[in-house]
Amino acid sequence: MTFKALAVLSIAVCTATSAQAGGQYFSFKDWNVQIDTVDTGEDLRITCSMWTGGDGDPTVGLSVSNGDALPPDFFPGVQLTERAFRGQATLLQNDQKVNFVFDDGDSAQATVFAGFDEEGFAFAETNFPFEDNQRVLQAMQRNGQIDIVGPAGPVYTASLNGFSASYRKIAEQCGFTVDGVIGG
Repeated sequence: MTFKALAVLSIAVCTATSAQAGGQYFSFKDWNVQIDTVDTGEDLRITCSMWTGGDGDPTVGLSVSNGDALPPDFFPGVQLTERAFRGQATLLQNDQKVNFVFDDGDSAQATVFAGFDEEGFAFAETNFPFEDNQRVLQAMQRNGQIDIVGPAGPVYTASLNGFSASYRKIAEQCGFTVDGVIGG
């Protein structure tokens, strides 16, 4: 191998190594956690995601980064995410209202944002008003399931078994407190 080829190979390996430092996957009952670490060259960025569902069903979850504004000052927003097969529409449509109804009777309303991803697949995701984020997380912690109801009826029922352990894991990995959601 020539010096030039070796130098190019060395640069490629160093770039790949610094771009992606590693990832971890955890499972807590019905919930999953993915921790991804990326060295940007200037700092170490950790992204923590947790979700339930998938495999053809919608997912309910959230994602944060250690660079985000985090609890106890700002609480992450929970989202229902629906994806459709190519050429198919999502059940939920843009600007619709969706109710998350918990076992204990508590509920919260989210708004749907729907569109197409960069590959042309339809998606829909819900967003709560910022001021509802903590209350929704607290309801998820104290309940066993959420019935998510759209304008046409039930959209998805999400199990909350494993939610608290998943939330603790992302708090530990991304460096924020569970106070205000769990035990506080």
